[in-house]
Amino acid sequence: MSHLPVSPPSSSKTTSQRGIALLITLVILALLAVFMTEFSFETKLETRGIHNYQASFKARNAVKSMFKAVLEGLKGQDEVKFFTVYLKDLLRLGATSNEISFLNPPQPVGLPAGVIADFPEVSFYTPVIRPIDHLYNLNRIQTPPFRTVNPEMKGDVRLANQFINILKKWNSATTYQPGSSVPSYNIQLNTNDILPIYAAIFDWLDKDEEIYDSSIYGTIGAEKNSYISADPYFEIKNGFLDKLSEVQLISGVKGKRIPLDQWKKGFTTFPVGNKYETQADFSKIKPRINVNLATFEEIEQFLEQFDQNTAYFINYSAKSYDDIYAQDYFEKREEIAAELTKQPRSKLTSEDIKNKLSNITQYDRSRDFFIPYSFWYEILLMTEIDNVKAEVRAVVSVDRNAATGKVTNLIIHNFFLR
Repeated sequence: MSHLPVSPPSSSKTTSQRGIALLITLVILALLAVFMTEFSFETKLETRGIHNYQASFKARNAVKSMFKAVLEGLKGQDEVKFFTVYLKDLLRLGATSNEISFLNPPQPVGLPAGVIADFPEVSFYTPVIRPIDHLYNLNRIQTPPFRTVNPEMKGDVRLANQFINILKKWNSATTYQPGSSVPSYNIQLNTNDILPIYAAIFDWLDKDEEIYDSSIYGTIGAEKNSYISADPYFEIKNGFLDKLSEVQLISGVKGKRIPLDQWKKGFTTFPVGNKYETQADFSKIKPRINVNLATFEEIEQFLEQFDQNTAYFINYSAKSYDDIYAQDYFEKREEIAAELTKQPRSKLTSEDIKNKLSNITQYDRSRDFFIPYSFWYEILLMTEIDNVKAEVRAVVSVDRNAATGKVTNLIIHNFFLR
């Protein structure tokens, strides 16, 4: 039997096969390394995401619990005690002076984690809970439901004059960027700057397309054509403001660079100053200041908006335009503020306020300007855990027993949680 000879594999072929095998192995190892790196990165992201979700869940639960506690405090506690006893020491942590303002409280300040035993991991911030009955409701510029106020009628002239008085006080307000001692800008406004803003707000609210035109100052408002070049384009609302931030869309406002926080100090879009009633004509509800929580300076500044001896108002000095009661309270503002905040301060009732002012003014109009307790509050609450923050912003109103002042009902008008 014969056999065919078998030749041994050449050394070059064996080397080539081994090289290919090694290359494939290296490629596989490289792919595995890339895969494992990506897998590790994704795992870390997922772990961090889960951790952030858990932290967010805990922080949100804590801030919601804090909000419920605040509502219970407003409903169940005497208002003066709630602010001057329970809140005052907390607010001192963020205050820059000895006197605490409840109407303009300091910005939230973080507290150490564990200050509340039920939430050992959560850092709470000092709360902002401020009465807002004294603010100027921009929606008062027109009347619901048909918005029939005409330019330069008696009510419009008085409201425009108050609006001008408030904004002119902003000339001394300087805004600072956080962490900087250098002011970013000053607000400098005169009557000729302010009237077009007022006229544009008037036109934003009214239902028609007629432009607000002041016969005395030649002030022109802003209707549809004024917004055609807006980028991005939007229609004039011709309706009431739902939130205060809308004012920054209005013609003439944006160019003045007035920050929203400044608007919040003087204005609101809620029918503040009285018990909330769904069918009420809130254009007739006057802003009123809580004398038991306001400082001397805050009462004095509140009354300054009613000054009618102004360059704007004297053009309408006919008897039908004058408000002699408001002017009298303005002129005696320092004496009134001193009497209402006389030390040692005691809790005043409506009757107490009336009696205290009877020796200062002949006009019994104290209920048009002052209240012994608040009906409206703005609330800002914040919590944090592992650098994840949660916050609640809300506006609530309360109904009160007319005889005792105790809260009988609480309504949440605006609620934002994030």
